[in-house]
Amino acid sequence: MEGKKTVITNPADKQPKNFAFDYSYWSHDSSNYSSQRVVFEDLGMGVLNNAYEGYNTSLFAYGQTGSGKSYSMIGYGSNKGIVPITCDELFKKITGNTDDTKFEVKFSMLEIYNEQVRDLLCKTNPKGGLPVRENPKLGLFYVGDLKKVAVGSYAEIERRIEEGNSNRTVASTQMNATSSRAHTVVTIEFVQKKMQDGKEMAKTSVMNLVDLAGSERADSTGATGDRLKEGANINKSLSALGNVIKALADISMGTKKKINIPYRDSVLTKLLKNALGGNSKTIMIAALSPADINYDETLSTLRYADRAKNIKNKAVVNENPVDKLIRELKEENERLKKSLQGGEEIAEMRKQMEEDIRAQLALNAQQIDSGFGGFDAELAASQKEDVQLLAQAASSAALGRHSSLFEQARDEITIGRKDADPSPTICLTGLGVQKFHAVIKKTDDGFKIAPGASNAKVKINGVPITSEVCLNNKDRVVLGSNHVYVFCDPTKAETSEGTPEGNIDWDFAQKELAENSGFSSAGLTADQARVQEHVLELLPMISEVNAVSEELNKYRHFELVLLGAATQDDNQTKVMVQMKDVGTGNLWLWERGKFMNRRYIIQEMYQQFLDDDESWKTCPKDKDPFWDEVEDYAVGTSSAFLQSLSYSLDFEDKLQITDHRGLEQGNLTIVLTPCDAKGQSLGEDDFNEDPNELVGKPYHVKVDVRDAEVYNSRFNHGLYVKYGCSFAKETKDHHITKTLTGTLAPSWKDSRMISIDKVTEEIIEIFETDSINFTVMAVQKAGDGSAPKLSTRELKEKQSLTSSNPNEGVAKTSQWGFEIIIFRSSFFNHI
Repeated sequence: MEGKKTVITNPADKQPKNFAFDYSYWSHDSSNYSSQRVVFEDLGMGVLNNAYEGYNTSLFAYGQTGSGKSYSMIGYGSNKGIVPITCDELFKKITGNTDDTKFEVKFSMLEIYNEQVRDLLCKTNPKGGLPVRENPKLGLFYVGDLKKVAVGSYAEIERRIEEGNSNRTVASTQMNATSSRAHTVVTIEFVQKKMQDGKEMAKTSVMNLVDLAGSERADSTGATGDRLKEGANINKSLSALGNVIKALADISMGTKKKINIPYRDSVLTKLLKNALGGNSKTIMIAALSPADINYDETLSTLRYADRAKNIKNKAVVNENPVDKLIRELKEENERLKKSLQGGEEIAEMRKQMEEDIRAQLALNAQQIDSGFGGFDAELAASQKEDVQLLAQAASSAALGRHSSLFEQARDEITIGRKDADPSPTICLTGLGVQKFHAVIKKTDDGFKIAPGASNAKVKINGVPITSEVCLNNKDRVVLGSNHVYVFCDPTKAETSEGTPEGNIDWDFAQKELAENSGFSSAGLTADQARVQEHVLELLPMISEVNAVSEELNKYRHFELVLLGAATQDDNQTKVMVQMKDVGTGNLWLWERGKFMNRRYIIQEMYQQFLDDDESWKTCPKDKDPFWDEVEDYAVGTSSAFLQSLSYSLDFEDKLQITDHRGLEQGNLTIVLTPCDAKGQSLGEDDFNEDPNELVGKPYHVKVDVRDAEVYNSRFNHGLYVKYGCSFAKETKDHHITKTLTGTLAPSWKDSRMISIDKVTEEIIEIFETDSINFTVMAVQKAGDGSAPKLSTRELKEKQSLTSSNPNEGVAKTSQWGFEIIIFRSSFFNHI
């Protein structure tokens, strides 16, 4: 990045592509680092100045997840982004004002997820989300019943942003509509009222600050081969946004005069209509990843921004006499009331019209009240807040600190499910929450917490508790499977050992849980650190999905699997997730990306369950995230080393069949026999002492897969072997033996001759160092479709999901409440 120019180079062909924008910022390292303040001075200051002049302004960030959108918009910790800095500077200007201008600031915050709008300033939202309506007079869309709060300082806005983010976090503990999958819109309405020529004039500006969902493609997540795509609605809204930008750019550039702009194609584009093609000064931030693996996503983002820069909006100052605005609103209300009284419309159409009219009446009445001085009353009401004690840790630094759970004034708080009798003080909806889960009491010595039932999972600072314990300020409290809270007692300065200074976030809480499970980052290699990061990322997700499986009785159990580096082409340990049908015993291995994709859909299904929406029960199996086609399963692998072929010697051995965990699953007899072109075995005189004697000569070898013994009785539906040979072009693809059924001791007697036209030094190198890997595959049979008599939980308790032989492997029970399958290697020697 140089000045206004951004250059991206294709890692495949090293071809550069140039783009020019108003600003290009490099923030990857310190060599040419652009700080948050620099970005604000260039972009945020313009938003602020435009607001003071009475223009509507919009700023939205676009790019793939992890590229820095939320960092630029919101920021983390002390590195505040454009939104908080702009709000801070806004109130500094208001405070420094010396004339008789009156200022009114209102704040709202919403989230769009799966084409539904959630008010993030409300604890609860209606089923199906808030309605999106159209103002027929202005031709613009707005969210009905959206909460707008009056704010009188930056601290209040900061608190509201924190409240909104934490409400999003509350959703994430129940359905996990995570920030990377949702669009977030912060709106600040800024009104300046001043007497001019005997009339009170109102100058109004609406600032829309939009953090869009991640724009990455499905294949970059590792879920390309999965039939289910959670991102369909996300892609729909971003695709619709792209179509709107393209249409507006075509109009602005004069390439097309008459074109329909598809604002109505998604909720997102409806709400951004004014920002994109109306009365607004708009800024787009394109967040990029410098990693070569993200080249395609980065190029797509640059093209998106390049097209958007061609849009030309016509913004005007929003200034009118207050009495005129009120008069117009009253006149419109009279017209709307008359519309309700007459007309011969069809009943259904009329019903919808009445709903829209009443919503518009309510909105107009609210604006009239504000015009008559209602703002002061709104501000006073919004400032009435109780001191909060228990706060929910956010799932990322960008989501703020916490959400309030209860008030300090209470002496005893009971926590549990809403179906408990008597009803608890605080009702939690989520995984692993018992009817009577916990009780917090206020005593002379401070606050104490105790589990409410023997099976209620409560952890304090990562350690499970079974009896009453004292709570210190900033203690981490885990309730159930994934409700993580921070205890906040401003009257008590004492903290528990290990408590850091500053805010406690989700990452710290998860790290603490991991350390109490035996994980440590000390002394790890780069590969080990990478794998442990993935492991710690997946652990709570797997725990959550297992809890959903039990709650919905889906007969599935998930566990973490590590594939040894020696079995991988890139010689790196691979993290995967194994799904087991606890009814039939069938197994599936999922890539990390596929599991995460399925998890999002599982969360949506669970949210339907919480909303008493029974459609999840009738979900067809090809749409069910817990279902997959039954596929053949790799029992294990046997490796036959090729060094004997360098000397034209036979190789015969009964090889151990080892599964992905390093556990022995049986044995396989393999014979490698050097031979002539007719398949006749070589004589003793054909032995060579120097492998280089073979260079330049033809070579033939017979590969015999004779028989096997497999230990697990459930693999008797059918067994076969597949293998490939890297030293012969025509045999690199897998050769597959016939399938033998009804036996755990198959005798294939499969023979195949492989011919090499001319031995090269490279082939000698393969003989000396490489092997043929034989994979024993088992045919799995689908169940008969009938549900087991036992529940998912009962079946899992009945079955042994751990290994009993310490020499074969380890199944380590974690603080998350399930097993981590650890294969036989040095990777986890530090545990």
